[in-house]
Amino acid sequence: MIIKLKSENKYFLDILYKNPNTDQGLYLKELKNGILIGNVIAENEYHCVFLDGKNSYLPEEGNQIDFQSYCSPLLALNIMTEFFNHLYKENKVLSETMISWLEKNYDEVDTGKCTIEVPTFFIDSGWYKNEKYLLSKYIDGISLQHKIGNNFELRIEGATVREAIQKFSLVALFTHFTNRYAVYTFIDDFFIQKHITMFTNLTGIPYFIFYLFIKRIMRSPVQFEKFKPQLEAYFDNEVQFVFTDTHQSRKEFICSKIDFDETVLDFGCGELQYFKLLNKRGFTQEYYAYDEVDFKHVADKIQAIERADHLVWVEKLEELKDFEGQIILSEVIEHNSLEEAKSLLIWIRDNTNFTGLFVTTPDKDFNVNYELTEEFRHDDHDFELSNEEFVKLIEEIFPNPKTFYGVGDCVKGIYPTSAVIIQKK
Repeated sequence: MIIKLKSENKYFLDILYKNPNTDQGLYLKELKNGILIGNVIAENEYHCVFLDGKNSYLPEEGNQIDFQSYCSPLLALNIMTEFFNHLYKENKVLSETMISWLEKNYDEVDTGKCTIEVPTFFIDSGWYKNEKYLLSKYIDGISLQHKIGNNFELRIEGATVREAIQKFSLVALFTHFTNRYAVYTFIDDFFIQKHITMFTNLTGIPYFIFYLFIKRIMRSPVQFEKFKPQLEAYFDNEVQFVFTDTHQSRKEFICSKIDFDETVLDFGCGELQYFKLLNKRGFTQEYYAYDEVDFKHVADKIQAIERADHLVWVEKLEELKDFEGQIILSEVIEHNSLEEAKSLLIWIRDNTNFTGLFVTTPDKDFNVNYELTEEFRHDDHDFELSNEEFVKLIEEIFPNPKTFYGVGDCVKGIYPTSAVIIQKK
Protein backbone atom coordinates (compact mmCIF):
# COMPACT_ATOMS: atom_id res chain seq x y z
CA MET A 1 0.00 0.00 0.00
CA ILE A 2 1.06 3.57 -0.66
CA ILE A 3 -0.46 6.68 0.89
CA LYS A 4 0.44 10.08 -0.57
CA LEU A 5 0.12 13.28 1.50
CA LYS A 6 0.43 16.63 -0.25
CA SER A 7 0.22 20.25 0.85
CA GLU A 8 1.50 23.61 -0.34
CA ASN A 9 1.94 24.69 3.28
CA LYS A 10 5.59 25.66 3.73
CA TYR A 11 5.50 24.07 7.20
CA PHE A 12 4.06 20.81 5.86
CA LEU A 13 6.99 18.56 6.89
CA ASP A 14 7.30 20.31 10.24
CA ILE A 15 3.65 19.52 11.00
CA LEU A 16 4.28 15.87 10.09
CA TYR A 17 7.47 15.83 12.25
CA LYS A 18 9.48 14.62 9.27
CA ASN A 19 12.93 16.07 8.62
CA PRO A 20 14.19 15.68 5.03
CA ASN A 21 17.76 16.04 6.28
CA THR A 22 17.52 12.89 8.43
CA ASP A 23 18.62 9.73 6.60
CA GLN A 24 17.76 11.42 3.32
CA GLY A 25 14.15 11.76 4.46
CA LEU A 26 13.61 8.01 4.96
CA TYR A 27 11.88 6.54 8.01
CA LEU A 28 11.56 2.78 8.52
CA LYS A 29 9.44 0.95 11.09
CA GLU A 30 8.39 -2.62 11.62
CA LEU A 31 4.65 -3.22 11.25
CA LYS A 32 3.31 -6.73 11.78
CA ASN A 33 5.35 -8.96 9.41
CA GLY A 34 6.43 -6.15 7.13
CA ILE A 35 8.29 -2.85 6.91
CA LEU A 36 6.66 0.57 6.90
CA ILE A 37 8.60 3.22 4.98
CA GLY A 38 8.09 6.96 5.16
CA ASN A 39 9.69 8.96 2.38
CA VAL A 40 10.02 12.71 1.90
CA ILE A 41 9.42 13.17 -1.83
CA ALA A 42 9.55 16.96 -1.77
CA GLU A 43 8.88 19.79 0.65
CA ASN A 44 5.18 19.53 -0.22
CA GLU A 45 4.80 15.74 -0.59
CA TYR A 46 5.22 12.77 1.74
CA HIS A 47 4.67 9.07 0.95
CA CYS A 48 3.96 6.14 3.27
CA VAL A 49 4.70 2.69 1.80
CA PHE A 50 4.11 -0.75 3.35
CA LEU A 51 6.15 -3.73 2.15
CA ASP A 52 4.84 -6.96 3.61
CA GLY A 53 6.89 -9.98 4.52
CA LYS A 54 4.13 -12.54 4.86
CA ASN A 55 0.39 -12.42 5.41
CA SER A 56 0.19 -9.43 7.78
CA TYR A 57 -3.37 -8.52 6.75
CA LEU A 58 -4.71 -11.81 5.43
CA PRO A 59 -8.02 -12.81 7.04
CA GLU A 60 -7.69 -16.42 5.88
CA GLU A 61 -4.55 -18.52 5.83
CA GLY A 62 -5.53 -20.63 2.82
CA ASN A 63 -4.87 -17.79 0.34
CA GLN A 64 -1.26 -17.64 -0.79
CA ILE A 65 -1.41 -14.02 -1.92
CA ASP A 66 -2.04 -11.43 0.78
CA PHE A 67 -3.59 -8.83 -1.49
CA GLN A 68 -4.99 -7.01 1.57
CA SER A 69 -1.48 -5.74 2.32
CA TYR A 70 -1.83 -3.57 -0.79
CA CYS A 71 -5.23 -2.07 -0.06
CA SER A 72 -6.60 -2.87 3.44
CA PRO A 73 -8.35 -0.02 5.30
CA LEU A 74 -7.04 -1.49 8.56
CA LEU A 75 -3.51 -1.19 7.19
CA ALA A 76 -4.23 2.44 6.26
CA LEU A 77 -5.42 3.04 9.81
CA ASN A 78 -2.30 1.42 11.25
CA ILE A 79 0.02 3.42 8.97
CA MET A 80 -1.45 6.74 10.05
CA THR A 81 -1.18 5.77 13.70
CA GLU A 82 2.45 4.69 13.33
CA PHE A 83 3.59 7.87 11.57
CA PHE A 84 1.23 10.63 12.68
CA ASN A 85 -0.08 9.70 16.11
CA HIS A 86 0.98 13.09 17.45
CA LEU A 87 -1.73 14.72 15.28
CA TYR A 88 -4.57 12.80 16.96
CA LYS A 89 -4.61 14.88 20.14
CA GLU A 90 -7.54 17.10 21.01
CA ASN A 91 -7.60 20.31 19.00
CA LYS A 92 -7.22 22.49 22.08
CA VAL A 93 -4.18 20.57 23.28
CA LEU A 94 -2.57 20.42 19.85
CA SER A 95 -3.30 24.08 19.14
CA GLU A 96 -1.26 25.10 22.17
CA THR A 97 1.58 22.64 21.48
CA MET A 98 4.77 24.32 20.38
CA ILE A 99 6.91 22.99 17.55
CA SER A 100 10.18 23.67 19.30
CA TRP A 101 12.45 24.25 16.29
CA LEU A 102 9.96 26.73 14.81
CA GLU A 103 8.95 28.34 18.11
CA LYS A 104 5.39 28.33 16.75
CA ASN A 105 2.29 26.37 17.76
CA TYR A 106 0.08 24.31 15.44
CA ASP A 107 -2.55 26.99 15.06
CA GLU A 108 0.12 29.29 13.66
CA VAL A 109 1.57 26.84 11.12
CA ASP A 110 -1.21 24.36 10.20
CA THR A 111 -3.21 26.76 8.08
CA GLY A 112 -3.01 25.35 4.54
CA LYS A 113 -5.03 22.75 2.65
CA CYS A 114 -3.90 19.15 2.50
CA THR A 115 -4.84 16.16 0.32
CA ILE A 116 -4.32 12.47 0.95
CA GLU A 117 -4.43 9.96 -1.91
CA VAL A 118 -4.50 6.16 -1.84
CA PRO A 119 -4.23 4.60 -5.31
CA THR A 120 -5.78 1.29 -4.19
CA PHE A 121 -8.27 1.16 -1.31
CA PHE A 122 -10.46 -1.89 -0.60
CA ILE A 123 -14.22 -1.46 0.02
CA ASP A 124 -16.43 -4.52 0.24
CA SER A 125 -19.65 -3.32 1.84
CA GLY A 126 -23.04 -1.82 1.14
CA TRP A 127 -21.64 1.60 2.00
CA TYR A 128 -20.66 2.01 -1.66
CA LYS A 129 -23.78 1.74 -3.78
CA ASN A 130 -24.88 3.19 -7.11
CA GLU A 131 -21.48 4.87 -7.53
CA LYS A 132 -21.93 6.73 -4.25
CA TYR A 133 -20.09 6.29 -0.96
CA LEU A 134 -22.11 6.72 2.22
CA LEU A 135 -19.61 8.86 4.14
CA SER A 136 -19.24 11.27 1.19
CA LYS A 137 -22.88 12.19 1.80
CA TYR A 138 -22.16 13.32 5.35
CA ILE A 139 -18.53 14.54 5.35
CA ASP A 140 -17.10 16.94 2.76
CA GLY A 141 -13.83 16.21 1.00
CA ILE A 142 -14.18 12.43 0.52
CA SER A 143 -14.12 11.14 -3.05
CA LEU A 144 -13.76 7.69 -4.58
CA GLN A 145 -12.95 6.55 -8.10
CA HIS A 146 -13.82 2.94 -8.87
CA LYS A 147 -10.97 0.94 -10.41
CA ILE A 148 -11.75 -2.78 -10.57
CA GLY A 149 -13.68 -5.17 -8.36
CA ASN A 150 -13.72 -3.84 -4.80
CA ASN A 151 -10.72 -1.57 -5.34
CA PHE A 152 -11.03 2.22 -5.43
CA GLU A 153 -8.81 5.24 -5.62
CA LEU A 154 -9.46 7.29 -2.48
CA ARG A 155 -8.88 11.04 -2.16
CA ILE A 156 -9.33 13.10 1.00
CA GLU A 157 -9.26 16.89 1.16
CA GLY A 158 -8.88 18.87 4.37
CA ALA A 159 -8.61 22.54 5.24
CA THR A 160 -5.54 21.66 7.33
CA VAL A 161 -3.12 18.76 7.60
CA ARG A 162 -4.76 17.69 10.86
CA GLU A 163 -8.22 17.74 9.34
CA ALA A 164 -7.18 15.70 6.30
CA ILE A 165 -5.48 13.04 8.44
CA GLN A 166 -8.42 12.76 10.82
CA LYS A 167 -10.96 12.52 7.97
CA PHE A 168 -8.81 9.88 6.33
CA SER A 169 -8.58 7.86 9.53
CA LEU A 170 -12.36 7.97 9.99
CA VAL A 171 -12.90 6.68 6.45
CA ALA A 172 -10.40 3.87 7.09
CA LEU A 173 -12.06 3.11 10.44
CA PHE A 174 -15.61 2.83 9.11
CA THR A 175 -14.53 0.99 5.97
CA HIS A 176 -12.68 -1.63 7.99
CA PHE A 177 -15.61 -2.28 10.31
CA THR A 178 -18.18 -2.50 7.53
CA ASN A 179 -16.14 -4.58 5.07
CA ARG A 180 -17.23 -8.20 4.80
CA TYR A 181 -13.61 -9.22 4.17
CA ALA A 182 -11.77 -7.98 7.22
CA VAL A 183 -9.48 -9.20 9.99
CA TYR A 184 -10.65 -8.96 13.59
CA THR A 185 -9.79 -5.82 15.52
CA PHE A 186 -9.80 -5.60 19.31
CA ILE A 187 -11.85 -2.63 20.51
CA ASP A 188 -10.68 -1.33 23.86
CA ASP A 189 -11.39 1.97 25.59
CA PHE A 190 -8.16 3.51 24.29
CA PHE A 191 -9.21 2.76 20.70
CA ILE A 192 -12.67 4.27 21.28
CA GLN A 193 -11.25 7.39 22.94
CA LYS A 194 -8.78 7.96 20.13
CA HIS A 195 -11.47 7.95 17.48
CA ILE A 196 -13.93 10.00 19.51
CA THR A 197 -11.18 12.63 19.67
CA MET A 198 -11.01 12.56 15.86
CA PHE A 199 -14.76 13.11 15.65
CA THR A 200 -14.81 15.97 18.08
CA ASN A 201 -11.78 17.62 16.45
CA LEU A 202 -13.74 17.98 13.21
CA THR A 203 -16.54 20.51 12.89
CA GLY A 204 -19.92 19.87 11.33
CA ILE A 205 -19.96 16.06 11.71
CA PRO A 206 -23.68 15.17 11.64
CA TYR A 207 -25.61 13.04 14.13
CA PHE A 208 -25.81 10.04 11.81
CA ILE A 209 -22.04 9.52 11.74
CA PHE A 210 -22.01 9.35 15.55
CA TYR A 211 -24.97 6.95 15.37
CA LEU A 212 -23.00 4.67 13.02
CA PHE A 213 -19.93 4.86 15.27
CA ILE A 214 -21.92 3.75 18.32
CA LYS A 215 -23.81 0.99 16.55
CA ARG A 216 -20.94 -0.37 14.45
CA ILE A 217 -17.92 -0.05 16.68
CA MET A 218 -18.82 0.18 20.38
CA ARG A 219 -18.93 -3.31 21.82
CA SER A 220 -20.80 -3.06 25.11
CA PRO A 221 -23.33 -0.91 27.01
CA VAL A 222 -20.68 -0.31 29.69
CA GLN A 223 -18.29 1.11 27.10
CA PHE A 224 -21.09 3.20 25.63
CA GLU A 225 -22.09 4.70 28.99
CA LYS A 226 -18.47 5.65 29.67
CA PHE A 227 -18.14 7.73 26.49
CA LYS A 228 -21.75 8.88 26.05
CA PRO A 229 -21.17 12.29 27.75
CA GLN A 230 -18.37 13.16 25.30
CA LEU A 231 -20.52 12.28 22.29
CA GLU A 232 -23.47 14.31 23.52
CA ALA A 233 -21.29 17.27 24.48
CA TYR A 234 -20.29 17.62 20.79
CA PHE A 235 -23.92 18.60 20.11
CA ASP A 236 -24.17 20.82 23.19
CA ASN A 237 -26.32 18.08 24.74
CA GLU A 238 -29.11 18.64 22.21
CA VAL A 239 -28.69 14.95 21.28
CA GLN A 240 -29.29 12.05 23.66
CA PHE A 241 -27.90 8.73 22.42
CA VAL A 242 -28.96 5.20 23.34
CA PHE A 243 -26.79 2.11 22.85
CA THR A 244 -29.23 0.13 20.71
CA ASP A 245 -29.98 0.91 17.06
CA THR A 246 -33.40 2.13 15.92
CA HIS A 247 -34.80 -1.37 15.31
CA GLN A 248 -33.40 -2.81 18.53
CA SER A 249 -34.68 0.18 20.50
CA ARG A 250 -38.23 -0.55 19.34
CA LYS A 251 -37.90 -4.19 20.33
CA GLU A 252 -36.46 -3.33 23.73
CA PHE A 253 -39.17 -0.75 24.35
CA ILE A 254 -42.10 -3.05 23.54
CA CYS A 255 -40.67 -6.17 25.17
CA SER A 256 -39.97 -4.22 28.37
CA LYS A 257 -43.67 -3.24 28.54
CA ILE A 258 -45.19 -6.65 27.74
CA ASP A 259 -47.05 -8.43 30.56
CA PHE A 260 -45.58 -11.94 30.71
CA ASP A 261 -48.79 -13.29 32.25
CA GLU A 262 -50.95 -12.43 29.23
CA THR A 263 -51.32 -13.78 25.69
CA VAL A 264 -49.74 -11.81 22.82
CA LEU A 265 -50.80 -11.28 19.20
CA ASP A 266 -48.00 -10.07 16.91
CA PHE A 267 -49.90 -8.42 14.05
CA GLY A 268 -47.58 -8.07 11.04
CA CYS A 269 -45.04 -10.28 12.76
CA GLY A 270 -42.51 -10.52 9.90
CA GLU A 271 -39.73 -12.92 10.84
CA LEU A 272 -40.87 -13.03 14.48
CA GLN A 273 -38.16 -10.80 15.96
CA TYR A 274 -40.38 -9.90 18.93
CA PHE A 275 -41.17 -13.52 19.70
CA LYS A 276 -37.49 -14.47 19.62
CA LEU A 277 -36.59 -11.78 22.15
CA LEU A 278 -39.56 -12.47 24.43
CA ASN A 279 -39.01 -16.22 24.26
CA LYS A 280 -35.35 -15.71 25.17
CA ARG A 281 -36.51 -13.78 28.23
CA GLY A 282 -38.83 -16.53 29.37
CA PHE A 283 -42.22 -15.67 27.87
CA THR A 284 -44.38 -18.82 28.07
CA GLN A 285 -47.93 -17.62 27.31
CA GLU A 286 -49.54 -18.32 23.94
CA TYR A 287 -48.05 -16.11 21.22
CA TYR A 288 -50.14 -15.68 18.07
CA ALA A 289 -48.29 -14.58 14.93
CA TYR A 290 -50.04 -13.12 11.88
CA ASP A 291 -48.73 -11.49 8.70
CA GLU A 292 -50.11 -10.93 5.21
CA VAL A 293 -46.79 -12.29 3.93
CA ASP A 294 -46.39 -16.03 4.50
CA PHE A 295 -43.75 -16.47 7.21
CA LYS A 296 -45.17 -19.80 8.37
CA HIS A 297 -41.92 -21.54 7.42
CA VAL A 298 -40.10 -19.25 9.86
CA ALA A 299 -42.60 -20.06 12.61
CA ASP A 300 -42.31 -23.79 11.89
CA LYS A 301 -38.51 -23.63 12.11
CA ILE A 302 -38.62 -21.77 15.42
CA GLN A 303 -41.16 -24.23 16.82
CA ALA A 304 -38.93 -27.15 15.86
CA ILE A 305 -35.62 -25.73 17.08
CA GLU A 306 -36.86 -23.97 20.21
CA ARG A 307 -39.64 -26.49 20.98
CA ALA A 308 -41.85 -23.43 21.21
CA ASP A 309 -45.30 -25.04 21.45
CA HIS A 310 -46.77 -21.73 22.64
CA LEU A 311 -46.06 -20.10 19.23
CA VAL A 312 -49.20 -20.24 17.06
CA TRP A 313 -49.22 -19.26 13.39
CA VAL A 314 -52.50 -17.65 12.29
CA GLU A 315 -53.46 -18.22 8.66
CA LYS A 316 -56.41 -15.83 8.24
CA LEU A 317 -57.41 -12.47 9.63
CA GLU A 318 -60.90 -13.78 10.50
CA GLU A 319 -59.34 -16.15 13.04
CA LEU A 320 -58.29 -13.12 15.11
CA LYS A 321 -61.82 -11.89 15.79
CA ASP A 322 -62.54 -11.68 19.51
CA PHE A 323 -58.85 -12.11 20.33
CA GLU A 324 -58.22 -11.20 23.95
CA GLY A 325 -54.77 -10.14 25.14
CA GLN A 326 -51.91 -7.84 24.15
CA ILE A 327 -51.39 -6.81 20.53
CA ILE A 328 -48.09 -5.71 18.96
CA LEU A 329 -48.49 -3.57 15.82
CA SER A 330 -44.91 -2.46 15.26
CA GLU A 331 -43.79 -0.77 12.02
CA VAL A 332 -46.87 -2.06 10.20
CA ILE A 333 -49.22 0.82 9.43
CA GLU A 334 -46.75 2.71 7.18
CA HIS A 335 -46.61 -0.28 4.80
CA ASN A 336 -50.22 0.46 3.79
CA SER A 337 -51.90 3.50 2.35
CA LEU A 338 -53.05 5.93 5.04
CA GLU A 339 -56.70 4.92 4.47
CA GLU A 340 -55.81 1.23 4.73
CA ALA A 341 -53.87 1.93 7.92
CA LYS A 342 -56.90 3.68 9.43
CA SER A 343 -59.12 0.76 8.43
CA LEU A 344 -56.69 -1.68 10.05
CA LEU A 345 -56.64 0.25 13.32
CA ILE A 346 -60.44 0.47 13.31
CA TRP A 347 -60.68 -3.29 12.64
CA ILE A 348 -58.49 -3.99 15.66
CA ARG A 349 -60.54 -1.59 17.77
CA ASP A 350 -63.87 -3.14 16.78
CA ASN A 351 -62.98 -6.83 16.46
CA THR A 352 -60.59 -7.58 19.32
CA ASN A 353 -60.61 -7.25 23.09
CA PHE A 354 -57.05 -6.09 23.54
CA THR A 355 -55.74 -5.42 27.03
CA GLY A 356 -52.89 -3.40 25.58
CA LEU A 357 -52.16 -2.29 22.01
CA PHE A 358 -48.55 -1.37 21.16
CA VAL A 359 -48.21 0.72 17.99
CA THR A 360 -44.96 2.12 16.55
CA THR A 361 -44.20 3.97 13.32
CA PRO A 362 -41.34 6.16 12.01
CA ASP A 363 -41.46 9.87 12.83
CA LYS A 364 -40.88 11.59 9.49
CA ASP A 365 -39.52 14.72 11.21
CA PHE A 366 -36.47 12.67 12.23
CA ASN A 367 -35.60 11.82 8.61
CA VAL A 368 -33.60 15.02 8.20
CA ASN A 369 -30.99 13.40 10.46
CA TYR A 370 -30.50 10.74 7.78
CA GLU A 371 -30.06 13.48 5.14
CA LEU A 372 -33.46 12.55 3.69
CA THR A 373 -35.65 15.35 2.34
CA GLU A 374 -38.68 14.16 0.43
CA GLU A 375 -37.87 10.43 0.48
CA PHE A 376 -39.45 7.99 2.91
CA ARG A 377 -37.12 6.22 5.30
CA HIS A 378 -37.62 2.94 3.43
CA ASP A 379 -38.73 2.27 -0.13
CA ASP A 380 -41.62 0.03 0.94
CA HIS A 381 -43.30 2.74 3.04
CA ASP A 382 -46.52 4.18 1.63
CA PHE A 383 -46.63 7.09 4.06
CA GLU A 384 -44.83 8.47 7.11
CA LEU A 385 -46.28 10.70 9.81
CA SER A 386 -44.85 13.35 12.05
CA ASN A 387 -45.31 12.67 15.76
CA GLU A 388 -48.05 15.29 15.83
CA GLU A 389 -49.89 13.58 12.95
CA PHE A 390 -49.46 10.18 14.60
CA VAL A 391 -50.95 11.43 17.88
CA LYS A 392 -53.89 12.94 15.99
CA LEU A 393 -54.52 9.67 14.08
CA ILE A 394 -54.54 7.58 17.25
CA GLU A 395 -56.70 10.04 19.17
CA GLU A 396 -59.30 10.04 16.38
CA ILE A 397 -59.68 6.24 16.43
CA PHE A 398 -59.12 5.24 20.05
CA PRO A 399 -60.93 6.99 22.92
CA ASN A 400 -59.17 4.57 25.32
CA PRO A 401 -56.61 5.68 27.91
CA LYS A 402 -53.19 5.78 26.26
CA THR A 403 -49.59 6.89 26.67
CA PHE A 404 -47.36 8.22 23.88
CA TYR A 405 -43.59 7.72 23.75
CA GLY A 406 -40.55 8.60 21.68
CA VAL A 407 -38.21 5.65 21.15
CA GLY A 408 -34.49 5.64 20.31
CA ASP A 409 -32.00 8.50 20.11
CA CYS A 410 -33.37 11.99 20.68
CA VAL A 411 -32.20 14.86 18.46
CA LYS A 412 -33.51 18.26 19.55
CA GLY A 413 -36.60 16.68 21.07
CA ILE A 414 -37.41 14.42 18.10
CA TYR A 415 -37.16 10.61 18.10
CA PRO A 416 -36.82 8.21 15.15
CA THR A 417 -39.84 6.22 16.32
CA SER A 418 -43.26 7.36 17.53
CA ALA A 419 -44.95 4.88 19.85
CA VAL A 420 -48.16 4.54 21.82
CA ILE A 421 -49.50 2.04 24.33
CA ILE A 422 -53.29 1.98 24.20
CA GLN A 423 -55.04 0.42 27.19
CA LYS A 424 -58.21 -1.64 27.16
CA LYS A 425 -61.55 0.12 26.87
